[in-house]
Amino acid sequence: MRRAAAILIAFVTICSLASCKSHGGAEPANPRLVKATPFELDAKNPGRKEFGALTFMSAFQLDSKDRRFGGLSGLSFGSDGKLYMLSDRGHWLSATLVSAADDTVMDLVGWQIAPMLNQKGEPLAGLRSDAEALTRGRDGSFVVAFETRHRIWRYAAPPDTLRSIPAPVKLPPEMSRAPNNGGIEGMASLPDGFLLALTERFGNSDGSFKGWLIERSGSAEIAYVPAPGFNVSDCAALDNGDLLVLERRYASLGIFSARLAIVEQKAIKPGGKLSGKELLRLEQPLVTENFEGLAVQQTPKGTVIYLVSDDNFNFFQQTLLLQFRLAPPSPMRTR
Repeated sequence: MRRAAAILIAFVTICSLASCKSHGGAEPANPRLVKATPFELDAKNPGRKEFGALTFMSAFQLDSKDRRFGGLSGLSFGSDGKLYMLSDRGHWLSATLVSAADDTVMDLVGWQIAPMLNQKGEPLAGLRSDAEALTRGRDGSFVVAFETRHRIWRYAAPPDTLRSIPAPVKLPPEMSRAPNNGGIEGMASLPDGFLLALTERFGNSDGSFKGWLIERSGSAEIAYVPAPGFNVSDCAALDNGDLLVLERRYASLGIFSARLAIVEQKAIKPGGKLSGKELLRLEQPLVTENFEGLAVQQTPKGTVIYLVSDDNFNFFQQTLLLQFRLAPPSPMRTR
């Protein structure tokens, strides 16, 4: 009888531990989770530093044997200084950057991966796991936008992010009409407290695409006009209120192009139609990929920009992380 009871207790304990892990317990940092291999952005001109208005700093190809790794579609820095990523199959990833004195990234270490949780504390699955945009709120929390089942959720700030249960952010009513695969693709937390959301393929009659300025009391519509053939894939705010927008274009045979543009803060207002000035264009013969994530880091050395690509979990695509420096921006202007 005692032996049977002991077996039962052991079985319940094992099941409880398994349940805890499946409900989002963050795994310990794993130095072998991801391999970061440096490469040259312009293979024909090794050592080239100037690309458009940006200065190239580093580039890495990220590889992992973990089947959960890939599909990276959001990028942001946490209040703990770590780089956070999300995949469009519902996983968090985080890593610590090892940088030189001039902010050039030398390696990424301390990788962690964990399932994103729903409002019941369960790992996301199926159509509800399509996370596409990530930004850090002014309070340190992370705000995530999802496609297919359109919604915006707010997750706790580090160190609780990877195990936190989200709270909903009120969506603009118009989002109910957005295409399943054309919803919010870029979000930025603006210095004045507004959340800016830009859609990928939710079009207006004039050829622009819908976006919103969101606050607790409601939202106001704006519009964004990408370059011909391009669509928004992410955005990020600078400290002075200007906005960086990452755009991508897909051609046949798996050929991608990327474009980084800057929008002045004075244009970002209810009813505004945004159009950015090009800072960078990545297309062949440069290394190109499906760049979907954009993050900005303000350091004592200046503003540093990071781009990450989504490999769509395809063996013929790559997960790439690029790092650039931006010339110092002008002081913040009043809206």
